[in-house]
Amino acid sequence: MLRNLLPVLALAAAALAQPPQTTNFPNKEADYTIPNFAFHTGDHLDTRIHYTTLGSPARNSAGHVTNAVVIMHGTGGTGRAFLSQQFAGELFGPGQPLDITKYFVVLPDAIGHGKSSKPSDGLHMRFPHYDYEDMVRADYAMLHDGLGIDHMRLVMGTSMGAMHSWVFGYLYPDFMDALMPLASAPVEIAGRNRMFRAMIMQAIKGDPEWKDGEYTKPPAQGLIAAQYSLWMMGTAPLQIHKTNSTHDKSDAAVAQLRERALRTDANDMLYYFDASTDYNPSPHLADIKAPLFAINSADDEVNPPELGIMEREIKKVARGRYILIPISDETRGHGTHSRPVVWKQYLIELLHISEVGQALSPANFRVKFDTTKGPFIVEAHRDWAPNGVDRFYALVRNGFFDDSRFFRTVPNYIAQFGIPGDPSVAAVWRTRTIPADPEHGSNLRGTIGYAMVTPDARTTQLYINLADNLKNDHQGFTIIGKVVEGMDVVDRLYTGYGESSGGGMRADHQQKLFEEGNAYLDRNYPNLDKLLRATVEQAF
Repeated sequence: MLRNLLPVLALAAAALAQPPQTTNFPNKEADYTIPNFAFHTGDHLDTRIHYTTLGSPARNSAGHVTNAVVIMHGTGGTGRAFLSQQFAGELFGPGQPLDITKYFVVLPDAIGHGKSSKPSDGLHMRFPHYDYEDMVRADYAMLHDGLGIDHMRLVMGTSMGAMHSWVFGYLYPDFMDALMPLASAPVEIAGRNRMFRAMIMQAIKGDPEWKDGEYTKPPAQGLIAAQYSLWMMGTAPLQIHKTNSTHDKSDAAVAQLRERALRTDANDMLYYFDASTDYNPSPHLADIKAPLFAINSADDEVNPPELGIMEREIKKVARGRYILIPISDETRGHGTHSRPVVWKQYLIELLHISEVGQALSPANFRVKFDTTKGPFIVEAHRDWAPNGVDRFYALVRNGFFDDSRFFRTVPNYIAQFGIPGDPSVAAVWRTRTIPADPEHGSNLRGTIGYAMVTPDARTTQLYINLADNLKNDHQGFTIIGKVVEGMDVVDRLYTGYGESSGGGMRADHQQKLFEEGNAYLDRNYPNLDKLLRATVEQAF
């Protein structure tokens, strides 16, 4: 029997339109077999986990992989579903958020799915009854023991894979830098969601042709009824109406549903939904350590926002954030999770935030700034301002300041920089504040600190004192370092525009800089000097 059920909750609407286009990114498939894998039921089975990889692992001097990302699929899906143009075409290419020349991406088939061990391999209903924790433990074994990865840069997933992301977060809290569940809720599955799942299982088991799982032909009526329930569960009214705008198109779509139902293995499908029965991360959310962005869409009927679940539960995650995407022409109900065009800006933000979160700076280090007037060197001291210096170090390492502008240079006062030239990057960082540091040092000529509105509202903007500005002492303008070479270069930065080209944060004149970035500054203030590149030159 064919077993090519699409990720049932992920693509129910899209499957009624055109088949997804695939990409040509180079990839490899392999299997890892876990000997005598122990299921939560007490059963043991040599369990095969199939997976696809893109990119290559990068290792640090100690041999540890530093760039691994795992993406987990939805119910009934496979890892290779993420190779679609819609998904991979937005994430895996050059310069994209998960550029496979920089990241090692792993796409597993979960237990019971794809080419991994599953009931339809032969055991039928005698296959061990797995739950979501079993599925996550098997994926962990594949990553840790099979691929030799002892730490993940990112763990993310869609629908069922999103639920697995929550489970990963509390089962292995030190295993990842960041977590990104897309289209899920970290609570027991109940109400409408559970009722649909129960209907699906009852429809199959209620078909006389099912025969306790030992059928010789598909239990058609049960599968069709189950497929109808899935369709109701995972689709969005707005998009369905657009793609099925006449009765003829609607009837044809129903016929496609019936045909697709018969390409599904009934036992595999039963296990898909039974596995979620005891899922409930809620009591364990405080155990999650990594930064976590939970993203849902407002038209998701599986995780309807009006229940208020996410607003309540995200408070239990120390570094958690809930993002609700409004309904638009780009959202697809529950299937929005497979449309990175809608949410990839948050992925970029999460990667930046989690990089900062792990990057403690050296005690002292020097940064070389290359500018259109020449180079200068800043020496930073972590004991002066730990939070501010850690942020500065991480921003430099990530190339944040490269190709930006000294947008506010006022004679005998300051030279200010730190708004990136790319508006999409600027939007990510504009509100990512760091805690206040104790006051340290004095605003003497050549010292550097954060521009800010209040001490606990510092983000990325920095200033260099062009004179002794003692009036800024004791206002929260804590010094993080000083120019030790090239102060003559800083003195030569163009000052002709003064406050007019950007102004300070308190003046609230920076909106255009955030909206248009370098394009705005270069068009209106072409003489501003450029910060070409910043690099950490020496740590001591």
